[in-house]
Amino acid sequence: MKPASLKYRIKLARCRRGATAVVFVIMLPVLMLLLGFSVDLAYMQLTRAELRAATDLAAKAASSELAETGDKARAIAKGKQIASANTVAGNGLSLDDSDFVFGNTVRSTTGKWSFKASGTPMNAVQVNGRRTADAPDGEVDLFFSSLLNGKGFATTADATAGFINADICLVLDRSSSMKLAVSNNATGMGSGDPRSCDIPWSDSRWIALDDAIKIFMAKMNDTLAEEQVSIVTYSSNYTACGVTNQNVTLDQPLTLDFFRITAAMDKLKTTVWGGNTETSAGMALARSELTGSGARSTAEKIMVVLTDGAYTNSVHPADAAAAAAADRIKVHTITFGSCPANVIKDMQDAAVAGGGYHFHAPDAATLNDAFSKIAGSISILTQ
Repeated sequence: MKPASLKYRIKLARCRRGATAVVFVIMLPVLMLLLGFSVDLAYMQLTRAELRAATDLAAKAASSELAETGDKARAIAKGKQIASANTVAGNGLSLDDSDFVFGNTVRSTTGKWSFKASGTPMNAVQVNGRRTADAPDGEVDLFFSSLLNGKGFATTADATAGFINADICLVLDRSSSMKLAVSNNATGMGSGDPRSCDIPWSDSRWIALDDAIKIFMAKMNDTLAEEQVSIVTYSSNYTACGVTNQNVTLDQPLTLDFFRITAAMDKLKTTVWGGNTETSAGMALARSELTGSGARSTAEKIMVVLTDGAYTNSVHPADAAAAAAADRIKVHTITFGSCPANVIKDMQDAAVAGGGYHFHAPDAATLNDAFSKIAGSISILTQ
């Protein structure tokens, strides 16, 4: 067979070039389609990320405003403002009022937070960010929307931000035995004791309590949430040593000003008081304070009850705690000093009835630790 002539080889090469051109013309629309999908896919991913970020920030802003003011309208306005300042597909994100859902967020035993719409107390905001056909900004226009019959890209994101603000009432035992030395194992003070007609001495249980309250307040001051704190003290109606004390007093109403708490404690440690231990009377007044006009609807309600002796009135502390729990008040209890087993059991029962913790503090160090742990259980911000 003779080798192909030069003329034949040139003709064959021209045919091949023509076939390649035909293939290219046929494949060009496919290549353009793939290019369009690649560009739009990247743009869709970017839009999703922008929508997520804008929705997260709107939820946090709305939650922060709700925590500060308790006003849903202001929370929505703040969330909208922050959303509009964040770009999604080239424009600020617009939200409807209906995109804001208010409710309650709680932490499960696994540590995860769950949101319940319309739950109480109201302490969380869920924001539904949308770029859909019925959203204020509509769907996202794609670069190659014409390849999709003119349809845009629809995407959504939701974010929940919550806070744990707390209204706290410290219910403190100011019976005569609280003026005993921390190291004293007695459960009561005799009338002949030189401390009975004096203010608390520096080594007394009351001064140890005062130090523990300072630690508690310092931890509250370090949180991002806003806590209101009040002080109720209790003993019994008492007339002795030239003074008359009531069985229960509201020594400081709920306040955001922690200096007022310090001032109230300073006054109590420079005052002569005494009497028996009407624990449930103190808890009843605390319950009134935590459900009264000074309490916030968006705050968790918490009662911390401390005693160093057996209750001396007719109502068991557990019954008082159950009544508080019915008003959504959590009750923590602390027994301090050389409390008999029955006193510890009574206050453990009160903590169970009130859904809180019980701590026994035989000395000042464990008392500080108990208040620190309670503060740690309160001072939580969820986002």
